[in-house]
Parts: sequence; structure tokens; C-alpha cells
Amino acid sequence: MTFGSRLSVLFLVALFVGSGAVALVLAPTGGAFTSAAPPAPAFRLASPLAAPAAAAALTASGHVAPSASSCPTPQNQVIWSDSKFFDDVHVAFAVPGDAALSGSHFQTVPCVNNVPTYTNGFWMNISTNVPITNAYVTIWGWNWPVQADRTPAISGYSPVTPRVLPMIVNHPTRQSAYFYFNVYRFFWPGSTVYFNLSVTSANATPSTVFSADRASGIWDPVFYEGGYTNNATFAFSVAAPFVSSVFQNDINISTSPDIFATPSALPNPFQQLQVTLTSLGPGGVLGLPIPQALLYVSAFGNTTFQNRVVGFGPANHSVMQLLRLLGPWPSTRVFLNITAWLPWEGGAVDRIYSPVFAFNWSSQGGWAFPRGGLESNLLFNTTPNVFPNPGRVTLFTGTPVNVTIHETAENITIHSAQLNFRYSDAAGATAGEFQMRAAGNNTSYAVLPGLPSGGVLTFSVTANDVFGNPTSSGNISYLEAGPLGPVIPAGYGMFFFEAVDIAQTGSLVPALNFTLANDTWSETATANTLGFGAPLPVSGPGYLPVAFGTYTLTVRAFGASQVATFPVVNGTPFTIVFFLTNGPVAASASVPVGSIAAPAVAGLIAAAVVVWPVSNWFKERRAKAEAEQKRISL
Repeated sequence: MTFGSRLSVLFLVALFVGSGAVALVLAPTGGAFTSAAPPAPAFRLASPLAAPAAAAALTASGHVAPSASSCPTPQNQVIWSDSKFFDDVHVAFAVPGDAALSGSHFQTVPCVNNVPTYTNGFWMNISTNVPITNAYVTIWGWNWPVQADRTPAISGYSPVTPRVLPMIVNHPTRQSAYFYFNVYRFFWPGSTVYFNLSVTSANATPSTVFSADRASGIWDPVFYEGGYTNNATFAFSVAAPFVSSVFQNDINISTSPDIFATPSALPNPFQQLQVTLTSLGPGGVLGLPIPQALLYVSAFGNTTFQNRVVGFGPANHSVMQLLRLLGPWPSTRVFLNITAWLPWEGGAVDRIYSPVFAFNWSSQGGWAFPRGGLESNLLFNTTPNVFPNPGRVTLFTGTPVNVTIHETAENITIHSAQLNFRYSDAAGATAGEFQMRAAGNNTSYAVLPGLPSGGVLTFSVTANDVFGNPTSSGNISYLEAGPLGPVIPAGYGMFFFEAVDIAQTGSLVPALNFTLANDTWSETATANTLGFGAPLPVSGPGYLPVAFGTYTLTVRAFGASQVATFPVVNGTPFTIVFFLTNGPVAASASVPVGSIAAPAVAGLIAAAVVVWPVSNWFKERRAKAEAEQKRISL
């Protein structure tokens, strides 16, 4: 039987096994739910999103404000002798799994009892000292407000015509009775329900007592919602997923770029828009998970029209984002609004609707100061700081430098960025550029590897906006020397290596292919594009310190290879230089034959180095090894 068909049933007998009791529960009449998603409300212009107001101190449907005081059900010793209801009748409640609402803890008005969303139902039990002829519960209430009706009556339990239902009187003494509130079946989340009791005994005076103030009924024709007075003894609200029916009290809307900022950051022609929902709880903390939400958007342009419905996900999370980004739709007028609700028995209840927000999708988005340099348009930083103050900065050997650029305006994005560099040391130099990595639309970065001792790096940054317009920084230069910057464990050392192309005197070979091995392991990799290398970890950035011992290093370039065998005996970093050629060398060139053992110079201790110097450029080196040189023709 579907939920809609169950609502059309006039009477439902529910049997509950417990102390031999049977409860008669009457079902309301009314229409069925629809399983369709809630329709988008008509678009209208709205002011920018205001800061969410504090949650109102109302019940979920906003009809009765729960008191901060305690209003427990009176627990007097009953002797039916007057018209005071709680002196004549003892009332207690049993709410499964919720001791705070059971027994006498169920509150009387003006306090409102908050029943958890998925509570199936609860029992109300009464007893007295005389036989009960009959007892009745009168029930009425309102559902969660919707746009079309701020006070929708509960179907079958209208405040205008409340439903009067009999309690089940226990035999044989007939001094007790009970009633079951089938919450899950008849009272949707967000609803507020009111009720009172009347009990009759043929053996007592007065014969009938009423829990409400007026015996003539629960409504009097004085001003109230709908023109009536609420004459309730008890009230409960079924917990809704939202604090109130006002969207801004329940959910905060934010976008990237921020269309709600002052001034607003309108998305550029190449930029998509993300919308984020954050559930609000008391005191500004995250609220309950948002069950389900949809965004309705329309974009109108001279030649374009977009009308979309996009879901948020994941459902039942306190923070949700669009499953599909919006746009880009440049040069359009965009309207959007959001509906959130609780899926319930195949339908949608507790629906809340945001205002409609309107903005223009920008056709702009280039640099704010196109004629200025990079520092005029972007935040430019390095870690550690290598900007001159006042002269060139010196870092410890092997210290990496993180270079970042950031655009503070969300709707001005960095399309691409390049880092231009020149590296040099005592052996040679190299120059080039590489692309910086994007860390979002507005931030790019590059990590410059740690340098060998004596290495100097000069770099600048060029960034391009979405239209390809470049903006460039000035040159920044720093030196690395001395001990290692990164601390390495005891028993480990670090070395660097590089190769000089003697056909182009002083040019270091970038991206050098190498193999490093000892008697237990080896690795084959490619050195960096700056013209030097070091042992590399299996994964991740940085260098790999190596244990003390003897290593064999083979480098390959231009179809040739060179090999060096050397020891690592302490933690002082050193550099090994290889010499290769990418073309013919002048006839006056000379080279040594085989390997030579260099003395302890600049931290290179007993390192075997293969040297092919050009005579004019390597005069000092050749003089030291003159006894072993001979002239050759290449």
C-alpha cells in the first residue's frame, strides 16, 4: 500500500503487544505525496545574500515558542474528587529510546517536546482511582510551512476541526487507559502537534474532567492564527532537518568566485562558478546534514539561453557543493535559487526555498594593471625569502626554494605561468624556463631544487591572464653555500653531480641521465633541468641522503657515457663534475687520459673524477694534472 493510499484510510487499528494492551489509532484523510522533485519557484530579482540571521526560538514550524523553563507533567497522588485534572488523573508517557521524554519528563504547554525525526511513535498512559467510562484525545496541528501556505494544517488534524480519538481502556478494573501516537505514519518531520484529554467516570464527581482550561472545547472564536485560541495541554514537534523554514537561518550559500562580495567578484569569460551550501547550527557551528538540495539557474544573453537544474552532493552532509559547475556563460544575466528538502516516503517534505539571486557574468577578467609588472597584479613570494634585502641572499647548500604567485581577485585567474632561470657555478652555467604548477585558478607555484655548494640561481616569473596577456617580474638572484640546509641523519652524506658540454664552453647539460649504484642497490633517473643532479628518493620531492660507502655514478649524454667511482665518508656535501661533448672541439683542445684522483679540495675527498678540459678554459685544472696530459685530436 502506498503512502498516499494509506492516508486515505479512515481508520487503522494498530495492535501492540505489551501488557496485553491494544491501541486504536485513527488515520487522517487527505491527498497523497508526489515523488517528483520540488519545482523551481518563479524567478525574481533579489538583493545580495545577507548574513544568515540567528535561528529563531520557535518550533520547527514556527507556531509555538518552547519555553526555557521546565514544564513536567504533574505527578500528583490521584484521588478523583474535584475538577482539577492532574489531581484526578495520572498521566505518563513512554517514548522508545528517549528517556528524556518518558515518564513525567514529557512537557506541558508552553513547553514543546521535540521528538526525533525517525521516531516511529510513543505511548500516553493514564490511570486513576475510579473506573473509567471512556477517555478521548483531541489532536490538531500544522505541517512545515511552505511558500504557498505558511500555516498548512495537518491532513485530518486541522486546527479548525480537531480530531477526537478514543483511548483504549484496560480491563477488568478499567482504572487505566492508553493511546499510541503513530508519529512516523501521520506526522511529518517539521510538524507541530497539539493535544489535550477528557476522561469520564460514572463513579466520580464531576463525571468528566478536562486537561484543557475550557471544558466546552479547545477553540474559542478570539484572534489567533486562523481566528482561534489554542487550548492545548501538550505539544510536540517532530524534528525537522532544518532550524526554521527561513532558508538563510538554515543554510549559508557561498560561491567561488564570490558573487556576494562587495564589490562582487563576477566570473570571467573562461571561469566556471561553484556553489557551496553549509548547514548552520546554533552559535555558528555546523548544523545537521542537508538531506537533499537542487539549484535552479537561468542565464539570458543576446544570443544564448541556459536553463539548468543541478544537484548538490554528497547528500546528508553538512557541507555540499554542486555536482556540476556552472558556465562559463559570458555576457549573460544569471538568476539562481536553491530548494532543499527531506525525502520522506517517496515525497519531499520540509522544503525550504532560498531567495533568487541575480548577477551579470562578466566579459572581463584580465590583469587589473596590464601596464604594470607582475608585482602590480599578483602577490609574489618565496619560501625561504630570497628577495634582496639589501643584497643577494645566501642559503645553506641544498635548500629548496618555493616560489608562489597569487591573484587576490577571484575573478582574475592565472591562465599560465613560467619561471625563467639561469643557474651557474664554478664549472659552468645553463638557462631555460619551465611551467609553474597551478594550485587553483588564482595561485601557481614552482619548487626550485636545492643547489650545490657555490651555485647561484637567477630567476624571474612571467604570468598570463585568461586573454594571454603577460606580466613579468624582475630578476631575483641567490647563492647557496656551506653545510647542508636540510638536516640529514648521522652516517649519511650528500653529493651533487653535473656535466659540462665542452663543445659549448661553460654549458651545463640539463636533464642528465644517470645511474647510481653501490654493492646493494642502484637507481637510474634523470637529473633536473637546471644542469645538476643528486640521488633521488623513490617518490616525492627533494634529494636522497646516502649511507657512507663507495658508489659508482654513470652519466649519459650525446650518445656517450662517463663513470666515476668515489667514497662518501662524511656529511659534507661535494660536487662531481663530468665533461662530455655535443660536437667537434677546437684542434687546440687537450684532455687527460683515464681517471685521476683529486686531492681534498672544496669538500671533494678522494673522489675519482674523469676530466676532459678545453685548454684555454681549464688551464688551472690542466696545470695540476700536466704530467698526465697528452695532446689528442678529436
